[in-house]
Amino acid sequence: MAQKQPSFEEALKELEALADRIERGEIGLEDSIKQYEHGMKLVAHCRKILTRAEQRIEQLQPDRGGDEETSGKTEATDEAEG
Repeated sequence: MAQKQPSFEEALKELEALADRIERGEIGLEDSIKQYEHGMKLVAHCRKILTRAEQRIEQLQPDRGGDEETSGKTEATDEAEG
């Protein structure tokens, strides 16, 4: 049975708790390494979520960059000719 993936917020909270426990020395070296590996998986999961969110935002925004560049070039061309 597949394990449910944590939300971004849940993964971030878990990462913070892991880092805190490792920094405080509350766990031994071997367990620290295992927890670090788990933390790296959480980081990859968070990055994946952020990438998908950025892609969704880009899809929702109108393409304003191309219009501004085009209008700026047209005004500069008009001034040079005039």
